[in-house]
Amino acid sequence: MYTAFVKNVTISLPDGVLEQLRERARGEKKSLNQWLRELLSKEAETADDWAQSFLALSRELAQNEAPRTWNREEAYAERLR
Repeated sequence: MYTAFVKNVTISLPDGVLEQLRERARGEKKSLNQWLRELLSKEAETADDWAQSFLALSRELAQNEAPRTWNREEAYAERLR
């Protein structure tokens, strides 16, 4: 039973994949719905954690670095030799 509003999602899977997923869920003594919900929730958390870490590191590096300037000739100097 859910305590919050949830949305239904429809997905299309290649032949055989659905049965493989059902077997994995059964192996963990879970329904396919529960197994997928937990898997996707973990994936979403991991993706968000990674993105937040990346953005924080990017901001930190940008603060510690002197501004760079360049011109077209410098950027292509190696290619033009």
